[in-house]
Amino acid sequence: MNESDPLIVPGFRTNMRYRAMRAALLVASSTVLACVALAALGGRADAASGPKPGAFRVTLKATVTKDWDTVTEGTDGGCATSVRSQGRWTATLRSSKPTPVVVVFRSGRPVYLPPTVRHVRIRVSQSTRTTTRLLNPCKGRPVHETCAKARAAVTGRFMFFRSGRNELSFRPTRLPQLDGACPSSEQVRAIQPGLEDAQGRISEAALKNRRVSAQTATGSSRVTTELEGDEAGRVVERVHWDLKFSRVR
Repeated sequence: MNESDPLIVPGFRTNMRYRAMRAALLVASSTVLACVALAALGGRADAASGPKPGAFRVTLKATVTKDWDTVTEGTDGGCATSVRSQGRWTATLRSSKPTPVVVVFRSGRPVYLPPTVRHVRIRVSQSTRTTTRLLNPCKGRPVHETCAKARAAVTGRFMFFRSGRNELSFRPTRLPQLDGACPSSEQVRAIQPGLEDAQGRISEAALKNRRVSAQTATGSSRVTTELEGDEAGRVVERVHWDLKFSRVR
């Protein structure tokens, strides 16, 4: 080997290529981390510019009723009969203790975390009165029967959601049904009112305002169903609920 010949060390070019690749990867990694950091700072800036999350204690108070007045015609012992059924089914709902809920705003819309009110005591009662009459040509006195009042009590939870601007609604949840000594007809039992039948108004601006200590969303509805056929009459459903948000911070 002459002194003028270049000095070649085995593996030197490979090491140089590795070092160059490593340097390029470090630059790329630094670029990615910088972008992530900027994005995070941007997110924090957006969060800082928007309303801060609010913590609330949420309670529910509601009453759901179903009233019916129907007439069913049939036969008994060869005589045509008419049976009138009048009754009321009532469910009262009360929170036994508040549910913690955090409200955050995303793109100007409130998000409820969790969108659920728990620890709700549900008390259900039903009373029914029937009157049976014989139709011509049969004769006889009307038979009146007042059934024993049926009752039940359970505990449940109810999910709600933002159904529109400044509006809340409940997800469908089946409430307990009772028959008691005088069961209602299949048509009447098929009608099952619930909290989802009513929408409540709420001020989303007040949820942002920390000066507002509490507000209540209130929903009410009334639905009348006319029955026809073997059983004719009317069923009236009424729903009223109050969902109260009490600010903690």
